[in-house]
Amino acid sequence: MNLKKKSMKTTTAIAAALIVSASISAFAAELTPYGSARYVFRPRIHTIADTAANSNTTIDYHNLSAWRLGLRAKVDDQLSLQFQIGNDWGASEGVNWANNNMPGSRLGFNNLYVHLACFRWNPGYMFVEAGVVPLFSNGTLDLLERSINTGKYGEANYLGWGVEANNSMLGVKLGAPVLKGDIKVNAELFQTIVTTRTQTLHPVNEPKANPTAALFVFNLPVEAGALKVTPELTAVLNRNFNSATEKGDHEIIGGMSANYKVNSAISVNLTGGYGMVNNEKSMVGYYGPTESAPAKYNSRGLYLATGSAIKMGPGSVFIDFRYNSEANLENEENTKNDYFYTDLRYGWKVHDKVTITPRFRNYVRLFPENDVNKWRMENRPELTLEALF
Repeated sequence: MNLKKKSMKTTTAIAAALIVSASISAFAAELTPYGSARYVFRPRIHTIADTAANSNTTIDYHNLSAWRLGLRAKVDDQLSLQFQIGNDWGASEGVNWANNNMPGSRLGFNNLYVHLACFRWNPGYMFVEAGVVPLFSNGTLDLLERSINTGKYGEANYLGWGVEANNSMLGVKLGAPVLKGDIKVNAELFQTIVTTRTQTLHPVNEPKANPTAALFVFNLPVEAGALKVTPELTAVLNRNFNSATEKGDHEIIGGMSANYKVNSAISVNLTGGYGMVNNEKSMVGYYGPTESAPAKYNSRGLYLATGSAIKMGPGSVFIDFRYNSEANLENEENTKNDYFYTDLRYGWKVHDKVTITPRFRNYVRLFPENDVNKWRMENRPELTLEALF
């Protein structure tokens, strides 16, 4: 009897294991793991010159690394999920002795970020995407990132949304097709919170307004054959708000990207954006991170970029040129900076999953007319090794 019971239990366990295994296998067919690793060799050559024609140059050498690991899961025809972790993929992270996980740095390095953690439900007539969602810039987010993180729009062309935000953000995105056929038009709206604010509750005194600063990104991708154009409008409602006076100021950035596939080997792109924010009503907030006390400001930023991708031999040539300017219109002669960026690289596919990329980048900054410095330039010859699965 005991032997029979044991036999039955064993048979049941095996059957259950087979059922679970079959279920996992059935679901696993809908799972797509992916990942990539990158290593960069980077000299940096800096030169600065002042208005008296003095100049100096420094030469530094860095190694950087980056990695990411992701998983896409398709539950059914309407629902999918995506998760991705890694270190700072967009910018890569420095390589040195301490960062090799030596005892003294184990609590301070080994940075781990959640690049993506979201679901997408798409029944066809609309879609909802929530969590840490993919979010790409069409000219406005490059300016927004600089504005929020530094208080002004400078160096948006040096860093960019992809480098600083890894092309993702915690929030929710809604979208719907507007037009189908030869010309496709979609509408997409993303929403998240920039600054959480709360009202003060008192049993006698009427609570004063103190609204949260909410970010909205609206774009309207239009596709017609080989051409895709995406107008984009970004707004931070109540970016600056004074709860004492109950007055606030909004930040508005408009932009657009366009991509045209000339043929199977050549594509060209153009992106632009213009941003503005001030504190005229609220009289709070700062222009830049170094102000000692709030002062009236009127921040403006311009971003323009153009580029091309050309298939050539066993890889592709990528050419990019970007221009950015920033100024506080209340003090333009001391705050107007111009930034120029040129990027030339060749992605050489030595294997289906391995790419070697020699690259050269040039950064030029022109200082304000009243600044003691006149210009600064950085040259970066680089070599990147990257593999993926």
